[in-house]
Amino acid sequence: MKFIVDYLKYPQWGRQNRWRKAIWNMMARVGLTGIHALPMSRRWVEIHRRRMPLAGLDPALSGLKLVQISDLHYSPVVWERYLVQFVAWVNGIQPDIVTVTGDLITGGYRFAHRVATILSHFRATQSVICIFGNHDYSIYGKNGSEEGSRRADYLEKCLRHRGIVVLRNASWRLPAQDGGRSLTIVGLDDDWSGHLDADRAFADVPPDEPVVCLNHNPANCLSLLDHPWQWMLAGHTHGRQLATSALGRALFSHRRRQFTHGYYHVHGRHLYVNRGLSYGQRVLKWCRPEITVFNLEAR
Repeated sequence: MKFIVDYLKYPQWGRQNRWRKAIWNMMARVGLTGIHALPMSRRWVEIHRRRMPLAGLDPALSGLKLVQISDLHYSPVVWERYLVQFVAWVNGIQPDIVTVTGDLITGGYRFAHRVATILSHFRATQSVICIFGNHDYSIYGKNGSEEGSRRADYLEKCLRHRGIVVLRNASWRLPAQDGGRSLTIVGLDDDWSGHLDADRAFADVPPDEPVVCLNHNPANCLSLLDHPWQWMLAGHTHGRQLATSALGRALFSHRRRQFTHGYYHVHGRHLYVNRGLSYGQRVLKWCRPEITVFNLEAR
């Protein structure tokens, strides 16, 4: 038993690659990629860096570092020791803003205050900002019940108690010096549980402000083009398409994904889909867990 526990806690990716890949490929064919949820080597986590040009950004805010992480899924499956190590990684980047784009937990209530404690150790010069995903409302992923709302409210309470900004259809501004134009971050609530209200989120956002929108699930990106965001940062997908075979596509045709991972140019806007940090459902190289570092630029 100790051998098995050690094997899972301290995985050696090179030795496990073949059987993990076999499991992944078999399940991915029919859209059951959630079956693969085992720890992996932290060396497989990618730190991805890219520019974030923003029209109208005050030159005084150019050079800021915005770090995005997503889909931590802290739970009995995704362990604290795995997540804590990445706090040090992010702090070493010296971020100005850290954003967490949903699915912080997939466990019960006790994981709410625990994940809040983990996130409170980020050392961002400006703020740590969270939005919620479907699993923050329900362990099962899709739940619009009152119990789901109570779970999310409790998670928000734990996060705010530790000084973390929570945006649920709301906005946060970083003022520029000398009265220049602010950087605005809009956070949307979870769509699957029926709590997303984009009109409310953008109600006090002027159309000429540089806006970064945080939205857990990128599937609704096109329906949000009426709102004045320049960049949208999302997660949810873990970088994967749900089914890769004809049988899988037939079984899960209603769950086909247009935006799975990385950067997309969408009708003159910018969408970035982060692959998340949790170690479940990974094998293919474009599904590697990810930390994304954006360098803001005035355009």
